[in-house]
Amino acid sequence: MSLHDSPFVDRLNTNYSPSDSEILEIRALLVDPENELARIDARIEEMEIALAQLKEQQLFSHRYDASLRMFLSKYSSCAFPQHNALIDPAEAPLVLVRSRHWRSVAYSSPILWRSIHIPSLHYRETPPNVLLRLEKIVKEWLELSANCSLSVSFVDSANYVPDLDSHPLVLQLLPFSRRFCHLTLTGDAAFLQPILRLGSEDLPLLQTLRTELRYSISDCFDAFRIPTLRDISLCVDAEPHSLPLPWSRLTSLRLACGYLRTDHGRNGGLDIGGAFDVLRRCPNLVDCQLKVNAIRENAKHDTSPIVLPHLQTLLLPIVYYRPFEKWGWRLVAPKLCFLQVGNHKVITTSLPHGQDMRATIDSQFFELSGLQELLQSFPMITHLQLMTSALEHDERWIGHLLDPLLSFFGPPHELCPILTNMVILRPNPVLSDATVLGHGWPWPHPYNTFGFNSLVKWSLISCLNFNLLFRMASKLT
Repeated sequence: MSLHDSPFVDRLNTNYSPSDSEILEIRALLVDPENELARIDARIEEMEIALAQLKEQQLFSHRYDASLRMFLSKYSSCAFPQHNALIDPAEAPLVLVRSRHWRSVAYSSPILWRSIHIPSLHYRETPPNVLLRLEKIVKEWLELSANCSLSVSFVDSANYVPDLDSHPLVLQLLPFSRRFCHLTLTGDAAFLQPILRLGSEDLPLLQTLRTELRYSISDCFDAFRIPTLRDISLCVDAEPHSLPLPWSRLTSLRLACGYLRTDHGRNGGLDIGGAFDVLRRCPNLVDCQLKVNAIRENAKHDTSPIVLPHLQTLLLPIVYYRPFEKWGWRLVAPKLCFLQVGNHKVITTSLPHGQDMRATIDSQFFELSGLQELLQSFPMITHLQLMTSALEHDERWIGHLLDPLLSFFGPPHELCPILTNMVILRPNPVLSDATVLGHGWPWPHPYNTFGFNSLVKWSLISCLNFNLLFRMASKLT
């Protein structure tokens, strides 16, 4: 019976004194509400105990989660700084051998498995059990990455095996292609065809594609058409201008195209004019390396200015030996900080910073007029490194090229007007200090204010008996 149905409802909030019989009746009416209240109190107590236990678990979980997040952040940021993760017990992820707990954490953390480098194994000489084991590891590794985007490198340096219709590891990668973000492939083009023929539907996330292909196949370039690509590195025998690349979208391009033999002779390769034609197609480039390995007799190229507002580095390795008499190309690249023409590695102690621009030029590829035109086309050079890899006629190199060139840095030519650092490097012990100092430099050594409008102080230092180092100090005030 509820309170509203009680016969004593009219007596509430009054001074009425119930009789003994009414007291018994009232007590009978209160039995059920008291029992219900006791049940509610018991439930409240149970819930308070459960709440206290949950708060304790929450505190522990927060500490654990914080340490786990810290571990994953630190591990993923430093585990593979230079390359994809290696399938090697001595390489990351080493947490698998630390403890059962960390092994469990690693297996349940897809971010740790989002990169993989698949090693090369010769499918004729490697035992079958090793091959099967590798295939199993690759499959399990990729499955542990869950839905993470993938960075995969696959290098098959073994020779082509004609009795294999397809490469088992390549086929194993196909089910995961929709998660490929960065992909590096080296090997026989026929083996890599299943991946290279994929289109944008199968590679919707692909941003980086770096390949070194042997035995080029004309119909294996579908993957290079994908519009999401921003970084392409391609080493293949092909005609570069016919490649179906998303030129205008690229921010990074490395191209090394060898000669392709056809029924009409050799085709392919890239001459210096063709290299600048490639640059003209890529207005969004930031980093670029184009291998110049061809000579086109009487080739006509567009020599109008090429505007590349984002370009920062440009490398032009050259593998032929006909020097440039003229340098007819003008590059408008306000952010360019590094230019290299030639094959030498950079030999400087520090990189330029801020508004500095460094240029490394192998002078063996230039006549004096061509080298002068090149330097005139880049007036923002602050750090210049000149060198030659010619193995003879050292004194001729100094007298015929170096002496006249150095005179161009003064009036009236004023080459490189904001130059602050110059290195002249000749890696040949035949060129001695006495030979060098015997030539008439346009300033005496060791110190002199050279006749630049910018009034730059020069110092002449001889290094290791065969290197010349001209280093300019800060401008005079």
